[in-house]
Amino acid sequence: MGSAISSNFIKDLQNGGLLSELTKKIQSDDTLMLALRGHYINVYYRGGSILLISEQANGYAAKFDPNYLEEKSGGPNLGAVQAPGDCSKWVAALPALKEAMNSHFAAKRKSEREFQQLAAWENNRSVISNDTEYFITDIEFADRDEGARLDMVGLKWPSSQRKDETRCKPVLIEMKYGTGSYDGAAGIAKHITDLERILANPVKCESLNKTIEDQFDQLMKLELVDFTPHKKYGRAVVSGRPEVVFLLANHNPRSKKLLNIVNEIKEPEHFDLRFFNASFAGYGMHDACMLDLAEFKGLLQQLAS
Repeated sequence: MGSAISSNFIKDLQNGGLLSELTKKIQSDDTLMLALRGHYINVYYRGGSILLISEQANGYAAKFDPNYLEEKSGGPNLGAVQAPGDCSKWVAALPALKEAMNSHFAAKRKSEREFQQLAAWENNRSVISNDTEYFITDIEFADRDEGARLDMVGLKWPSSQRKDETRCKPVLIEMKYGTGSYDGAAGIAKHITDLERILANPVKCESLNKTIEDQFDQLMKLELVDFTPHKKYGRAVVSGRPEVVFLLANHNPRSKKLLNIVNEIKEPEHFDLRFFNASFAGYGMHDACMLDLAEFKGLLQQLAS
């Protein structure tokens, strides 16, 4: 489950720390994304984990997923990060690791995960991220207690309320890529049912809010969110009724499959259901781009007519 990392871990990722070279690389490389996992971090490339760094008693263990290699040999063994210079070996290896992942994804595409990372980048770190109203704090967020996985979590901070950091709402985002992803065991209706159960629990909601707060705070400290806060900004506070957003990428407007599925959906009791309707093209997310259930049904009916 995604969560904030320890104070020592964050210090080692900041200037002068054992892992600071990796942070600088992520800051300057828009194809990489950092995800916080409590006692470890994932570095994502094209939606796949290119590097896992875990906290140890005497430093950090580093690992590349051998499943991305043609020959499952265990991946490069560049050692732990325990002294200045150890991190440099892994940073230097990143281009070769990217090539291995490019070859893997050419044969086994993971378009949904790749576009997840793109959406997170556009709202957190692109040239328009300071203008958006949604910030992504994690992708592939797993709740082991509930057996649930969320594509993205983050917060919504309306532009009209930017001088008040207590006006942030929790946001859970599900991405569906293409019409084949709309139904089945991981379809839209199933996600809504699962989230109704999870978000009915106030303790679970409070825990999720705290996680999002902590993640956003640490990403800000690592300069991995391109956002200009007001002069007296202290720390974002996440609270209120959750918003669940479905981000449907590359929908086929000639298909009526989505309309048939959405027509069977009822308004949820424990969260605000929204469907992202892009502002022209792109994944920059604004409140004005979010359609409620009735508005989305109306849009789909127009497309079908």
